[in-house]
Amino acid sequence: MCRLLGVVAPGPDQVHGVLGASEGFCELSHKHKDGWGVAWHDAAGELRILKGALPAWSDPEYEPALAAVEGDAALVHLRRASPGIPVELRNCHPFGEGDVAFEHNGQFRVSDRMRAYYAENRLRPLEGTTDSELYFGLVLGFFSRTNSWPDAIVEAAAFITRDLWVDDPSDNPEALNCLLLTPDALYGYSQSESAKLKPESTPDAYVLRLAERPDSVVVTSTQWAVDQAVELPERAVVEVDRGSLAVTVHPQVPLGGREAPPRPRPRRADL
Repeated sequence: MCRLLGVVAPGPDQVHGVLGASEGFCELSHKHKDGWGVAWHDAAGELRILKGALPAWSDPEYEPALAAVEGDAALVHLRRASPGIPVELRNCHPFGEGDVAFEHNGQFRVSDRMRAYYAENRLRPLEGTTDSELYFGLVLGFFSRTNSWPDAIVEAAAFITRDLWVDDPSDNPEALNCLLLTPDALYGYSQSESAKLKPESTPDAYVLRLAERPDSVVVTSTQWAVDQAVELPERAVVEVDRGSLAVTVHPQVPLGGREAPPRPRPRRADL
C-alpha cells in the first residue's frame, strides 16, 4: 500500500506552494517507508523523475527533489512494498516512458497468463519486479490501440480484473488506484476491493480524493488533510487539463471494462 499525490496548477510557484505545504504527506513515510519518487516535466518539456529507496522523512534527497520540480504539474509517491517485492530503487514509483509518468497504490496477482500476454505483445520492458510497473506497461499498450488515456487506464484495469476471474469469478484485485501524468493532463483512477483490506488498514485506505482550489487542483490518497477534498467515485477516471485546470470526471464503467464480455458464472450440470 502506497500514498499518491498529483498536483496541477497555473505555474511552478503554485505547484511549489502545494509541495512545500506537504509536510503531512511526508509524515506518512514513517509507515510508507519503502522509497519515494517525484516526477514532472522540465522547462523543455522533458520528463524528469527522481527517486530514493529510503523513507522520505529520513532521506536528505527528498526535499531537494521537491524543490527541483519545474512546470505546472507533478507526481509524488510514497511506497509501502507489497510482501515479497524487494525494496530497491528500480521498484520505486513513479515509472516513466517517453513523456508519461505513472504511479500505483495497491496490488494484484500477476498470473503466468498475464506475463505471457505481456511478452507476446512486446509491451514496455520491465526494469523491476513490481506488479505496478506491469500495470503501467498494460496502460501504454492499450493507449497504443485506443489513443485515449482514460480508455487505456480503464481497459488495463479491466484486463487485470478479468484475468483474476478466469481462476475465480468472485475474485477482484486488491486495488488498482493510479495517477498518470502526460504533457497535457493528469489522470487519476480508483478501484479497490474492500474485502481484501488488511486488518491494520483503515476503511478509506484506497480512497482517492480531489481538491479543486483557486490556485491548484490536487488528487491524493487519504490520511493527509487537504482542504476542499472530495472522494472520487470508483472506476471513474478523473482528468485535470494542464492548460485550463478544467476537471472532467469520465463516467464510471463496469468492473470488466467498456468492452468486457459477460462475467463468467458457474455452470449448472444438465438434468
